[in-house]
Amino acid sequence: MQFQFSIPSSVAFAPGNAATVGHLLLGMEVKKVLCIYDQGVKKTGLIEPVLASLKTARLEVLEWDGVSPNPADVVIEEGARLAREAEIEAIVAVGGGSVIDAGKAISILMTNESPITQYEGINMVKNSGIPVVAIPTTAGTASEVTSFTVVVDTVARKKLVIGGQNVGARFALMDPDLTMAVPPDLTASTGMGALSHAVEAYLSVAASVPTDINALKAVEIISRNLPKAVRNGQDREARSAMLLGSMLAGFAYNSAVLGLAHSLSHPLNVHCGLPHGIANAAVLPYVMEYNGSAVPERIRNLGAAMGLQVNGLAPEEAVKATVAAMKELSRSVGIPTLKDAGVSRDDFDQVAADALMEISTIFNPRHPSKDEVIAILEKAY
Repeated sequence: MQFQFSIPSSVAFAPGNAATVGHLLLGMEVKKVLCIYDQGVKKTGLIEPVLASLKTARLEVLEWDGVSPNPADVVIEEGARLAREAEIEAIVAVGGGSVIDAGKAISILMTNESPITQYEGINMVKNSGIPVVAIPTTAGTASEVTSFTVVVDTVARKKLVIGGQNVGARFALMDPDLTMAVPPDLTASTGMGALSHAVEAYLSVAASVPTDINALKAVEIISRNLPKAVRNGQDREARSAMLLGSMLAGFAYNSAVLGLAHSLSHPLNVHCGLPHGIANAAVLPYVMEYNGSAVPERIRNLGAAMGLQVNGLAPEEAVKATVAAMKELSRSVGIPTLKDAGVSRDDFDQVAADALMEISTIFNPRHPSKDEVIAILEKAY
């Protein structure tokens, strides 16, 4: 047995945790802080307790709400320019995966030269960035506990995955209260995104004992609590469980990486405009079905984690039952098909070609041809 397992962040998980950020930063002996968030977080008022905590600690705070979904390289460069001019010493990122990814990318450029696009790949970032405190407001990407950031290359029109030991946030403040305001559709898409992280980490060729433990527990928690959180956003127990499940999925994929569903989600986002979670959820059951012949027992274990009675079934029947349950879960929380999401079949060729070039495809248990990828897209349509 051999494996490598790591997470970059020190985690604190508790309701009301976000209000401790000022005290945390005082202990780091920094004075100038960049607090980044997006317009959605600003409108909900979730940023106010964070800003109050920072100001109570008498820190110099530069606020920046210029982050948009799927942050582009030009946005990251602008944020880094502002941070350099203000001589920022730490970053507080409050929001979903896009905001936290942006915070980590800006941190990189505080100690490494621009442009951010040159750091695509693993361990291409040579210098540690300035500290990032990540405060997630959705239970989805788990960017707060992973050594990856995803940036859109506006010239190449693709998502760049930047990963390695100098990429993660220093601290993750996990506050379930901040997720209570997330609307049902976003709860569903981010939750299914988190579930896809767990599933693909478990099926990855780089899976190991610690990633398996975290991935299967995440599947169990998310599959049981996502419908509850979608039906009733004020269900504190379900919200806490979803944030925990998302975090555990992050623990898993940070070391095991992901698979073909994620390789498809990136070009589906760039070329077709699909949000990350919806893109993953739409194709995930069909990727699982495709992988079933290679790893049937692992698919069975995923079904068992979802609460299915699959242990007495033949391998192919266990795969069918698990795939059907994943389709039903996705349908029950309102995830659209690719067709209903507005994807055109005309994009399939480009999406498939780009998916084959994604790093996650290397970790998929089957190595698909372009025609096989297009066949998966057709089934998801």
